[in-house]
Order: sequence, then structure tokens, then C-alpha cells
Amino acid sequence: MKLMISVRDEQEAAAASAGGADIIDVKNPAEGSLGAGRPETITAIVRAVRAATPVSASIGDVPNLPGTVALAGLGAATCGVRFVKVGLLGTRTGAEAAGLLEAVSGALRMASGTVGLVACAYADAALVGSLDPLELPEAAAPFAEGCLIDTAIKDGRTLFECLPEDVITRFIQQCHDRGLFCALAGSLQQADLPRALTLGADIVGVRGAVCIEGQRRGPLSGEKVKRLKASLSSHLKSPCAPLL
Repeated sequence: MKLMISVRDEQEAAAASAGGADIIDVKNPAEGSLGAGRPETITAIVRAVRAATPVSASIGDVPNLPGTVALAGLGAATCGVRFVKVGLLGTRTGAEAAGLLEAVSGALRMASGTVGLVACAYADAALVGSLDPLELPEAAAPFAEGCLIDTAIKDGRTLFECLPEDVITRFIQQCHDRGLFCALAGSLQQADLPRALTLGADIVGVRGAVCIEGQRRGPLSGEKVKRLKASLSSHLKSPCAPLL
């Protein structure tokens, strides 16, 4: 299982990369769960890690406006990232999600054939009126490389407090059945990593867990990244850990 660390700027990106992050995720926490960074910030982060670590860029918790979101995806793709992440906050059905993802996927192909799309649904979808996470893998399969579950409302509740474990397990299996990787996020802490690993997630994403005082809008701690990576590595080496 890989560790994805969300960062705000090139200094945080360098610290996260040095701490052992497998994926650097560019995010602006001030603009939401998957808040988008500015193009100049994304470009600076890509340069800072110098291809040592793959970079993903969030383009927001987006409305159901395929043309608008496709333009945002195209912009992010030109910044040199490996993945573009889109939070499907405004879609309500699988058909709406598929239509939006098709538009973004087409835009990414225009920019480069190497930029992959990651589609995100929300564990607290019932509270924000967005797509049921279990509808996402089928909708995303023709267009995305992977799927993510995050939380839209950052009130301290974790992914595992918002969704039953059997639903998360079904989501992971549906992704794998369709050839998609599966990422889990949502206020996850170090203690949640073994659970995510046991369920078969391919990627776990964090920010607050590696920030000073645990505040997702606060500065990132490279030392916390290092400790989290060491903890994850120890679980991966355990005889009980699944082989990924």
C-alpha cells in the first residue's frame, strides 16, 4: 500500500518527499476537501520533487458542469502532474458522474497521454447530497485509472466513522474488479493504516495526520511523514499483511 501526502506548496512537497511519501498530492485545504491549488503552485511542486515522486493535483470538489471541469483538468494536466483528481460533489447519479468523467478524460488526452484521472466520491455523501460511493467504480471504469473515497465535511470524523467497513470493502473490490486502483482518505490517522491495508486499499491519503498539531490547514511536518511511512512499512513487512 502506498502513502499519499497532501501538500500546499513546494516546501511541504520537498519535506513529504524526503519523509518517504510515495505520491505527492497538491491540495488547497482552504478551498475544501479536494481544494485546487493554483497552476503556478502545482508547477513549482512538480519542479521541487524533480520526478523523484509522482505528483497528483486536485481540481476541486466540483459541480456537475462537465465543460468547466474539463477545462480545469486540462489546466492541471499541463503542469506536469501524473494524476488529476476530481471530487464529484455535484453529481448525483452514476450517469452524471460518467458524463463528467468522460469530459475530463478527453481533456487529459489532449494534454498528454500519461496523465491519469482519479475520481473521488465522498463517504459522507448522504449529508452533502452527492454520488453514492458504490456507484463510482462502474461510472469511472471507462475513463479513470483509480477511485478515491474521501470525506467532504472535515469535522474530525474519519472515513471509517462515516462508512461501514463492509461498504468500504465492497468499494475496494468493485474497483479491483474493474482494473482500477483504490485509494482511501478522510481524516485518517496512523492507527487507521493497518485497517486500510487489511481491507486491500492500494493507496492511503493523509494530510492532518502529518501536520503540526494535527490541523489540516496548518504546516506539514516532515518528521511526522517519516514516522507515518515507517509505521506503514512495518505493517507491510508483517507476515499478516496482504501482498499488494
